[in-house]
Amino acid sequence: MKPAPFTHASWRPEQGFSLIELLVVMAIIGLGSMLSVAWLGGGDNANRLKGVAHQLAGEFRLASNVATTRQQVIGWQPIEDGYQFMSWQPDGSWQSWGQHSGLAPQRWPLPVQTQRSPSASSEIALPWLVWWPDGEVLGGRVILISDAVRQAIDVDALTVKLSGDARD
Repeated sequence: MKPAPFTHASWRPEQGFSLIELLVVMAIIGLGSMLSVAWLGGGDNANRLKGVAHQLAGEFRLASNVATTRQQVIGWQPIEDGYQFMSWQPDGSWQSWGQHSGLAPQRWPLPVQTQRSPSASSEIALPWLVWWPDGEVLGGRVILISDAVRQAIDVDALTVKLSGDARD
């Protein structure tokens, strides 16, 4: 038996989707999932505050390393809309660390209030946390508050760790 001759009317495209159709569908699905994660809680205040706390905890670890490697006393304190690291100067004063070693002054990416435990006198503008070159730390608990969400960072000579919903 002889196969039927090819004619334009008998030609049928192969079954399936073109690459362009698949890419368009994947782009729509990606955009939809990105928007749904942000809308359903991926961008909520608790997660954002936890991200801020993780970043700050990493900077506290960096401050500890900088203090020991550069043999300088490093301090940290919150400022009006952010925080700064400072270094102890030979003249007996604290000076902002500036743009060195990743310890530049930072602004909070969302409205944040800070508390310290144990609390300190607010009359003197001393650092809340201090790292000495020999590894000693004047530590404590830094509590970040945004809306009704609280996140604590515990700092001592051995660790910097995050605590969940912080209570004094």
